Parts: sequence; C-alpha cells; structure tokens
Amino acid sequence: MAEFTGPANRKPAETVGGVGGDAADGPAGEVADGGRGAAVGDPGHRAGRGRGLAAYLLVPRPDTWAKALIAPACFLLAAGSTGDFRGWARFGVLWLVLELLIYPARYQWNDITGLDADQRHPENAARRRLPAGPAPAGRRRAVRLSVLTAAARVLAALLTGLATGLTGQVVLLAAAVFAAAGLYEWLRLARSRSSKHRRATAVWVAVGLGYLVRGGLGFAAGGLPWDSAEMAAGLACVTAFGIMFVLLTWALEVTSYCAADAADAWHARADLAGKPHLARLVRHLGRPVLAGGLPPGGGSYCGGVRVLRAGSALAAPWNVALLAAAASGGAAGAGLARPQPGAAAGYLAGAAAGLAGGLLLARCRTARGRWAVTAAWFPVVTAAGFLAGPALPAMGGLPWLAVAALYATFTGWSYRELIAASPGSA
Repeated sequence: MAEFTGPANRKPAETVGGVGGDAADGPAGEVADGGRGAAVGDPGHRAGRGRGLAAYLLVPRPDTWAKALIAPACFLLAAGSTGDFRGWARFGVLWLVLELLIYPARYQWNDITGLDADQRHPENAARRRLPAGPAPAGRRRAVRLSVLTAAARVLAALLTGLATGLTGQVVLLAAAVFAAAGLYEWLRLARSRSSKHRRATAVWVAVGLGYLVRGGLGFAAGGLPWDSAEMAAGLACVTAFGIMFVLLTWALEVTSYCAADAADAWHARADLAGKPHLARLVRHLGRPVLAGGLPPGGGSYCGGVRVLRAGSALAAPWNVALLAAAASGGAAGAGLARPQPGAAAGYLAGAAAGLAGGLLLARCRTARGRWAVTAAWFPVVTAAGFLAGPALPAMGGLPWLAVAALYATFTGWSYRELIAASPGSA
C-alpha cells in the first residue's frame, strides 16, 4: 500500500470510546465502534443522531457558536482599550447580520459543494450538515431549498442594512465573506494534480480570512484606528488564531478517516486522498498511516483517538500558526494596554514573550503541561508590556491567553470529543 509519511517511533495514543463510526464504502466500512459494540455505518445508529431538513435550514451550523464569539471578544478588547463603547449598537446590528444571515448562507454554499463528501463522512450524523438522503429527488429538493434559503438570508441582510442605515457596511461584510469563501472553495475543489501541496497550503492560509473579517469588525467598532500598530497586530493575531483553530480541527478530523488493524497500524480510507488539505496533515500526526483503504475486517475506528495529546513536531502547520498567533497576540496585547507614545519596546517585548510562550506550548508533551504553561506564562506576557509604561497593563496578556487556551483545549481532545463539544470546523 501507499503510505502517508510520518515517523514510526511514536507510541499509540489513547483511544477514547464513544458512539459513532465510519460510514465507509461497502462491507469494509463495518468498523468496530471503540469497544461499545455499535458497527460503524449502522443506519439506525446514524439516523438517531441526525436532524431534519427544516432544522438545518433554520440553523445550518449550530456548532459554530464559538466562532461567533470572536467579533464580540475583539470589540470588548478594543473598546476596553480605547474607552469608546459608543459603537456598541452599530456593532450589535452588524454582528447579528454577519452571524445569523451572512455566515449561515456561506455555510450553506459550503455544504452544497461538499454534499457527496459530507454524506460519506464517518461522523456524518454528528456533524449535521445538509441532510439530503440517498434518493436523487430528495437531494435535488434539499439543494434547491438550501439555495433559496441562503439567497433569502443574503436579501434579509441587505434589507436590514437598508433599514438601519448600515447598507454600506453590510455590503462590505457580505462581499468580504463571500470573496473569502469563493477563494476557499476554488482552492479546495481545484483538480490540478501538479500543485496539490501548494493548493493544500493555500487552503490552510485562506481559512484565516473569515477570522480576519470577524476581527476587523470587532476592532473597528471598538474604536481602533485602521492605521494603528495595535490594529495591525490584532488582525494578524486573529487571522493566525483562525488558521490554528481550523488546522487543529482538521488534524483531528483526519483520524475519523482511519482505522487501526490488530497490530495498531493505521489505515486511511480512500476518501482521504481526495481531500489534500486534510491528507497533507497526516505526515505531521507523528505516526505512519497507510493509504488505500481500511484493513481487512474493517479494524478499529480511530476517530476517538486523542492523536495530538502527546504533542507534535514544531514544524506541524498548526504549530506554525500557533507561533504566529502567540507572537502577534503578545504584540497586540501590548498595544491594547495603551503604552506610552513611541514606546516600541513594549510591542517588541510583548511579541517576544508571546513567541516564547508559544514555543513552550508547542514543545509540551502532555495536556496538563500545556495548561500549566498557559496559566504560568499569561502573567509573563502581561508583564512584558510594562517596558512601555502601559495605562492598562492588565489587558496586555489577554490576546495571548485566548490563543493558548484554545490550543491547550483542542490538543487534548479527539475528533469525536471535538464535535460533541461543538466548537465547529471551517
């Protein structure tokens, strides 16, 4: 078999039991369910966890609530720094339009283009994407209704902007979201074999653009000038944070495509090769994964394995994003703490402290160690900004803390635990 590259000297990660499983193609997809006796692909089991089309059209992605908190968090950080909360009403309207109308329409687009792959996904029911069913007529009806609902959402967003005098801002938000979405979909669905590596890397970078939009909305509404150093550092942080968020989610999702044989060798379903942005992450998981299909007899489902708990190489894409987010988060915190005019040393010290904390997190090999670093290094990043004589020193470490807490959380989970806790995927 072909092999996804990866070091072979890693001890097997802990396997976590739970319901769910692998909806693989054909008889080989009957994979044991983590010791609980439910066969993967059991129609009764999967149907019990799904939801109907009406519920989907009402709330396409109920698991994206964590992402919806990013813009308010950025607004509170910015307004807390500037002392300017006057834009709260305008921000509230734009935030609701973004998260209740524009982004759900964007998610519906994503679910339509990925319908076939989503229906074959091992955790299809738990992910609760567009429920279309196997019959062609049902699929066409589901897609048609989803398109109409998405269009209605965009129209409602524009009408809300018109009614509140925020038409220009709503149009700008919608254009930014759908431009980023269009780039992502084009990169993800392109079929050029010669550029799979570059395309996968481009997809990893493109997923950060949506977080840039959310962060920009919150920071600007909170009074940060677009040409300020703290705005630049904050946007860099929220973009890198978003890339890290998604890459950690995808690294865990890779395990749902795998099954382990009796010797604990992992085998990937053929479907994984059709998703280069996921498949390229396999080599960084710290163990070899054989491509080309499940092992004889189906094997043991790997979606409950906490594959990142024992750590990963510093060069892993999610760790690179962590370092970028930690460094820019330290610099952003120094700026939000309102340093003395011209005190560039505070930004540099904050960035250096943030980067050092990110390195410590990336090198940790236990979940408890990552949480210990998060708690112990937060005051270090905060204190680094003291070089600039900040007016609000307590704010200096907050962006870094958000980055570190997310990293410590996701690296301690399995994919099954991730979707059960509902933090979402891009």
